[in-house]
Amino acid sequence: MKTIVPALIALLFVAASAATASAQTTAKKATDAELAEMLLGKWQVEFEDPKTKRKSIGWTVYAKNGLAASRSITQVGDKEVNLVLQAKWSIDKGVLTTTITKSSDPKLVKEASVTKDRIVSMSKKQFRYIDREGKTITEIRVPNDKP
Repeated sequence: MKTIVPALIALLFVAASAATASAQTTAKKATDAELAEMLLGKWQVEFEDPKTKRKSIGWTVYAKNGLAASRSITQVGDKEVNLVLQAKWSIDKGVLTTTITKSSDPKLVKEASVTKDRIVSMSKKQFRYIDREGKTITEIRVPNDKP
């Protein structure tokens, strides 16, 4: 029994790794149109700035017409900073380009600013990309009735 348990655990890790690699390979082969279709809807991301230790949570809704709306909340000391953005988005060669069209705080995020994120994988529940700083970010799909 003792020798079977480690072997089963190892087998589960190999199977999980193979499934993950297969899912990511499939996502990488998806066309821009397929990625755009999968992107539609509401996504949530949570992160912490390593320098300031500020924690943030954000939601972005991607619409079929190439428009997006985003809201984020960042804890700064004992107060919350809310940021609301509107943007245009497109996907070309697996890169999601987002252009800010309206910002509730132009000092923090300027209108007309552009981000380009390379899509690593996308499924119905999870969206992973590499941002301009080279960090891999994971967003999770959420129901549209969340904030």
